Amino acid sequence: MRRCRLALMLAVAMVVMLVVSACGNKKEPMNEVMRNALSASTEMTSFTFDGSFAIDKLELPPGQVGEEAAGVLNTLRSMTVSVEGAYVQDPFQMEMNMKLTIPGDLALTFEVPIILTADKMYVRVPDIPMFPLGNAAGKFIEIDLAELAEGQPVPTLDVETQRKLSAELLDIVMRHLEEETYFRELKKDEVPGLPSDLKADRYVKFTITQDNFDAFMIAVVERIVPEYADLLLNHPEYRAALGTTEEEVMKLKESLPDDPDAFRKELDELKDSLRIGEISLTGAIKGDYLVYQVLKVDLDFTDQGETTSVAATFDIRYDNINEDVTFKYGIPTDTIPMEELGSILSGAGL
Repeated sequence: MRRCRLALMLAVAMVVMLVVSACGNKKEPMNEVMRNALSASTEMTSFTFDGSFAIDKLELPPGQVGEEAAGVLNTLRSMTVSVEGAYVQDPFQMEMNMKLTIPGDLALTFEVPIILTADKMYVRVPDIPMFPLGNAAGKFIEIDLAELAEGQPVPTLDVETQRKLSAELLDIVMRHLEEETYFRELKKDEVPGLPSDLKADRYVKFTITQDNFDAFMIAVVERIVPEYADLLLNHPEYRAALGTTEEEVMKLKESLPDDPDAFRKELDELKDSLRIGEISLTGAIKGDYLVYQVLKVDLDFTDQGETTSVAATFDIRYDNINEDVTFKYGIPTDTIPMEELGSILSGAGL
């Protein structure tokens, strides 16, 4: 139970990092920075994006890795994932083309386009050599989001409600994170992976280290999450925007530790087994907008003398903000219903 709760806290911490990524301009009071960055980011009506994800390090204790698992690990270490696409706010449409590349003797590259509208998702089945997918290969699977939820709440795409919720969440977060503890301004050449053609006015880094980890987790668990949960409980329209229920929010509150001393003891125990090499989110700000972000994570977990090491990098840039954008695929018309996919794959011997 303790490990699960701490894992939940770490997950919540990563969400908080994404929320604060648009803030950190030290030339203005923090509340001004929050409002300006939030207003700009939530009011973007369109943009294109281009990003990548890579596993920089993945090491498991030798005793836990068999021959087959070692092969999978080597594949994951060398695999790269890139994404590109476009977004339009009204009517809502987002297109993302995900490209996976696996190098080696049997090098493999395939693409998975994904299209989202207010009520549908379309995923194109990849055409992979040596892995026949029958008549489904190269076609889009049409997925009804309401049916996919199977009776569970589906997030509403009410833009104005989403903006209000984001503003209130950001206010909660920034009230409890001291600027001097977590933020610092960088020079352009200090930003990892920054595209050479990208120009920005400010470069801001948000960092969690071994030294401020305790303070960050205490702020998240004891102040930020409880206030956020109360906000959701008091606003049913916010819960609808997130696709969550009152019961789920109550469960979140109940999962939080109610004994501060015990929680601090759990944090001390966690730090005995956790080494934070880096958890950082760096943003490039041009005018009011974030035009580039890079998230880096480097962690070591030690249990009974055996260490697992994980490091990864995700970066994304935004272009054509509030301009006309072009969708490569548009809304597919020649689609396969989700319920027919199973029979098609069975016919292909899968």
